[in-house]
Amino acid sequence: MYFEDFSKYICAYSDFEDADFVMFGIPYDATTSYKPGTRFGPDEIRKASWGLETFSPVLKKDLIDVNVCDLYNIIIEGTQMDIIERSYNASKNIMEKGKIPIMMGGEHSITYPVVKAVKDVYNDFVLIQFDAHCDLREEYLGNEYSHASVIRRCFDLTKDIYQFGIRSGDKEEWEFGWENTNISMDLPTKEDIKEIKSLDKPVYITIDIDVLDPAYAPGTGTPEPCGFSTKELINSLYLFKELKDNIIGFDVVEISPHYDIGNITSIAAAKIIRELMLTIK
Repeated sequence: MYFEDFSKYICAYSDFEDADFVMFGIPYDATTSYKPGTRFGPDEIRKASWGLETFSPVLKKDLIDVNVCDLYNIIIEGTQMDIIERSYNASKNIMEKGKIPIMMGGEHSITYPVVKAVKDVYNDFVLIQFDAHCDLREEYLGNEYSHASVIRRCFDLTKDIYQFGIRSGDKEEWEFGWENTNISMDLPTKEDIKEIKSLDKPVYITIDIDVLDPAYAPGTGTPEPCGFSTKELINSLYLFKELKDNIIGFDVVEISPHYDIGNITSIAAAKIIRELMLTIK
């Protein structure tokens, strides 16, 4: 091979039909409530991935042994509902073909259409969220599909929701979470994984990069102090090897490159994706 395609995620060389994992971006940030720019996240994650090795010494696995396809980005045209519908159809098609979708954001609102596709393909499932924020508002600034409402909309699709790393939200959100979801300010433990495994349901994981402390992820639209280090987060993701047969997709969202320092947030996102892929595989 004489030429390399740096516009794709590293090692995403497979065709759709041959792939186990299918990656795509949703470069959308129209409902961001503080600093916009996450529309540039997917492409920066791809670029950052080329700074990584393909081998994980912790997992003793290599991406070159995994079949990954990168379909590039969803077309962002029309209204928010147009984009939701387009993202939903794309996600559903990937899952119906037996592939594991990996979505790169984009603001967190775009997790909803992917989860809606999970609901229609798998029916009963568990949603696991890593985030600094509850995202449980019924609506924000009149928009029920805001990034501040994404988990509330997902609650319409499943009642089995586990929220980890949460440290910000208004009183009503916390009260809703305490009553209706499994909400925690900490990262998951072995006991949490055991409980989720006992449900024996498909699992979808959504990771908002602001679950990390701003010192480790400054490139995000709504940074929240008192978060976790990249190592702490990735170590918690290794626990998911116990659920690898149940995990049917995941996303990493809210990377906003304009506020990044030395691309450390994009690099962290790229490594999170690599390690989670290899954990599942």
